[in-house]
Amino acid sequence: MRDYPYPYPWKELPGTAEETRFLSWRLSEMSVRERYLLEGASQLQSIDIAADLINLTEQLDSFSLCLGATDDAALGAYAARYRERVPEKRIPLLNTARWGRDLRERYGGVFTSGGFVEQTSPLRQIYAAGDSLGRLTVGDAAMRLKVASAHCPDGVWLMLPDHEPVTGEPDELAAARGELGVTGWAGAVLLEAKCCLWNIMNPASQYATLEQLIDAGNNLGYVLEEQGQGMPCFDEYFRAAMELEGCTRLDEALDISQNLNCYDFIPAEEYWERFGRRLAGRSGIVDPDSAAAPYFDYAGYCKSEIERLGLKRYADGYIARNDQAFIHEFSEPSPQEQSLSLSL
Repeated sequence: MRDYPYPYPWKELPGTAEETRFLSWRLSEMSVRERYLLEGASQLQSIDIAADLINLTEQLDSFSLCLGATDDAALGAYAARYRERVPEKRIPLLNTARWGRDLRERYGGVFTSGGFVEQTSPLRQIYAAGDSLGRLTVGDAAMRLKVASAHCPDGVWLMLPDHEPVTGEPDELAAARGELGVTGWAGAVLLEAKCCLWNIMNPASQYATLEQLIDAGNNLGYVLEEQGQGMPCFDEYFRAAMELEGCTRLDEALDISQNLNCYDFIPAEEYWERFGRRLAGRSGIVDPDSAAAPYFDYAGYCKSEIERLGLKRYADGYIARNDQAFIHEFSEPSPQEQSLSLSL
């Protein structure tokens, strides 16, 4: 695996000192799978300055990786095994080299040191020279783990969630295991863990094994991707609930994400007009298709609901616990909750 995205030695790209520092940090914490994607993406896109490379690193989800498919035959076998679900015993009967060549010529991808990379959606101008680097997502991972093994003592990064359980195709975990030279996590050692939730302190210390930490990171990633099945202002709702509860543990955060119905919530003022429309429609106070709907004071309704429900102001909105039962799936109930349940 190369230390820079082929064929561009990134330190030679024209750019500001700030852009160079950003790239140095971003590339140093890229997961194995991200590096393979960038190795291919940099061959498929023109990179003339540091800003071009930064813009590309923000859109690696516009590319797909067929992990381990480093030639036509391997690409054909990958398509048969993971895309078409051909039984393993029948794959030797296929001309996988011709299948792989047809796929490569049809989609215009490239082979990299880690597999076949193709572009799956157009790129946008997310970053240009002179823009603020602070607003970049840097991969948008729920959790990043640095893991080492006897084969790779310096360690490699992986990002969660891993989507193999959903897609059936090798993803982040498989790429990391391949680089580490392990088939399971018993032979790996956690070096560092970073969670996207600012309030979660030292997540590695909260789990007995690396497998448990990976499962928790995956669950958090799925929660953040699903956004409460389209719940308005989900991120704000979730953060406010965690702040209300003083949450510093990942298992508690996961339970809070599954029990948002236990909190009455209204976001910050900037969202009142849009949020109020949904709130008023759901409560039946105004029919969104009625003649009165365009004249209803949705922001004022949010304000009155804050007062009626006794919501308290937090960084991401107004919130309070209601009387809905809180179900613990990932964490243990507090002593107070245990005592309350025993008294009922």
